[in-house]
Amino acid sequence: MTDRQNDEVPMIAARGVAVGPLRATDVEARRGNVTLVAVEGGQRADFLALILAGRMTPKSGAVTIDGADDPKALRRRVAIVDSPDTTAPAGELPLSHVVVEDLLFAGLRAPRRAARKLLADEGLGDLAATPIGALSAADRIRVLTRTAASPPDVDVLVITAPDRHGGDTAAWLDTARAWAARGYTVIVLASGAAVDAASERLP
Repeated sequence: MTDRQNDEVPMIAARGVAVGPLRATDVEARRGNVTLVAVEGGQRADFLALILAGRMTPKSGAVTIDGADDPKALRRRVAIVDSPDTTAPAGELPLSHVVVEDLLFAGLRAPRRAARKLLADEGLGDLAATPIGALSAADRIRVLTRTAASPPDVDVLVITAPDRHGGDTAAWLDTARAWAARGYTVIVLASGAAVDAASERLP
């Protein structure tokens, strides 16, 4: 499900991908759209995120990017945001530490200075020493999505199980829509109930 429909070739298309507990799943996502995918269970969401990002080979099915079977391009262009068992930071780590590490991994120069600017831009400078697990759902998803989007080649964001942090759907949907408005392809993997609630907010 997307917030805008068009006829262009999907940037990301997964057909019948399955592995472990993840049953055959289809995903079709386009640039500038938020695509909501119902996935029950954190581990299933982890597996689907890894498949969409070219970091796990499905037992069945395939994923294409811009119509091509190109796992290397998937790994370069797709970023996984806050996936429970893979990219989510340990809850006790200070926010500033998480941001610095993410920016360092993204290859940014002077990551500490960049982290201070990022936190200031997001209005989170006063929370730099706060454990990331203590942040509100909205703040957590906003900052982790921004760091995930830092590498210059990334243009697809897979926000994984954001509803597990509680709070209103807007806590993560607003961030997803903001990045889609910038031209990114945004995929949100969440529970069926969360997807239904978010769908009601889309035009």
